[in-house]
Amino acid sequence: MSANAAAAAEHSEVLTSSKPTQASPDIIRVHREDILRAAIAEFGKAGYAAASTNEIVKNAKVSKGLLFHHFTNKEKLYTACQLHVMMQYGQFMTKRVHFTSPDLFDRILESLRIKMEFGCKNPEFLALTNRVWYMEDDNSILKQPEAEASIMKIMQEYMAAFFNGVDTTKFREGLELAKVMDYTRLAMEASWARFSHRHGNDTEAIIKDIDSYFTEAKEILSLLKYGVYEYAN
Repeated sequence: MSANAAAAAEHSEVLTSSKPTQASPDIIRVHREDILRAAIAEFGKAGYAAASTNEIVKNAKVSKGLLFHHFTNKEKLYTACQLHVMMQYGQFMTKRVHFTSPDLFDRILESLRIKMEFGCKNPEFLALTNRVWYMEDDNSILKQPEAEASIMKIMQEYMAAFFNGVDTTKFREGLELAKVMDYTRLAMEASWARFSHRHGNDTEAIIKDIDSYFTEAKEILSLLKYGVYEYAN
């Protein structure tokens, strides 16, 4: 077959395999979920730049035309994977988190515990988010207006519940809640990046040793608490 004929055949496959009328809505939904599942695994393993759409369609058992019918290009697929993980995380947190203590650091610790539980239950999600936020600069892709809006919506819904009823009366004079949260976030992100790097960013090794990270995180939060509170208990 000539190069032109091969190209024409491939183009024909893309066109015919991407027709939305060829499958029922349920089948289309299943195909989309299969693609997302395979893409999350591939991006988590290889990163955005090295990830192969050929591997994704092979593992999802769909044609490349169908992949690009659901997701216009690789960048859109990558963004969809991140949003899917965040949606799943948000739903998991909403079901599991029931704040009873008004103490800010108790709530942070509880949120962290559930976040670690989510990562251990979903190692492919953990691998993807760990690679994006701590190993590569792929998070620039998530700065697209559409992605940012979706992420902000998820975060706002959770943070509204997190801050509801938080007691700030123990804060040292002049300390604002937003500043405390920002410093705490920086400290926890740095500790996680160090922990992850210590395990070679290997998801299996990270999960196996997750208890040691949680112990370290509690120590960091305890130090922060004594810096923030006027009279820490």
